Amino acid sequence: MRRGFGPPAGPDPLRVVETPLPLESYGDRQGYDPRFILPEQPLPLPGPGRWAGDLVGLLPEARDPGGDGTEIRYTHFSVRMARSRGLPLCSACNIDGSRSRRGLPRSDVWRRDPRIDPQAQNLREGYGNDHQGLFSRGHLTRREDPNWGPPEIARLAEADTFHITNAAPQRQGFNGGIWLALEDYVLDNADRANLKVTVITGPMLSAQDPVYYNRQIPTAFWKILAFVHAGTGELTTIGYRRSQMDYLPRPAGGRFVFGDFRDSQVPIRAIAQESGLDLAAYAELDVMAGASPEMEIRVASAADFYLSR
Repeated sequence: MRRGFGPPAGPDPLRVVETPLPLESYGDRQGYDPRFILPEQPLPLPGPGRWAGDLVGLLPEARDPGGDGTEIRYTHFSVRMARSRGLPLCSACNIDGSRSRRGLPRSDVWRRDPRIDPQAQNLREGYGNDHQGLFSRGHLTRREDPNWGPPEIARLAEADTFHITNAAPQRQGFNGGIWLALEDYVLDNADRANLKVTVITGPMLSAQDPVYYNRQIPTAFWKILAFVHAGTGELTTIGYRRSQMDYLPRPAGGRFVFGDFRDSQVPIRAIAQESGLDLAAYAELDVMAGASPEMEIRVASAADFYLSR
């Protein structure tokens, strides 16, 4: 394992705010809705699985009596964090395609969440600074995905995505291509009578992850999408894995090796095994439910995904 790479993180005052918002300003966050797509067929947040002893809990003064103490709720999405890594395990978002408000001004200011321990949130560590750092703060729940509903709610949702709890270190250029197009593609193939999608995104966190800027950096990410299929009328899920390994610096001379990202449709059972999360509710509905966990379908565009069995 590399013990580090590059200079320590430097200041980036234009994109980072050290002072969090007041705790009382979060009282109206409803978070992820398990019954969003079909009330009679709820899809719960991923279970903690092997991370059960490592979840970041809400501070006592921030806990909702109806919550489990580890779900960090925002506008139309929720996050669970791993304390040992200071990174999100997953970010789960409800998207209402019929009420979407795209094109909102970009907040572009990252901040910590005052409802959890600040030491469990990597605001600067692992990134470097804006001009010299190897990594960007890559959104997990995409900036525009929760931006639906009344204008004031959509604006709040957009700003909520800039909490560092919703980010992981990603190479410049990683957070694009199929990664950004998949939600739109699925919405285009969803039932017009129920134009709703749930997207759950997370990093593959491993003890073997390489170290840059004194932090372990995930080499791969995953997405799960749930929707009512336009052709079958059934609640359907698909799984997607993307690697940034080919874009990471190599040790010799700090040079970069550029290559194609590996984009693959994979069984959700495989995502569960690698991520360590409990994804059983999603695996049951997977178009690849009958495939071996080792099965992998390389894709070159969002249109290459199988959306039905």
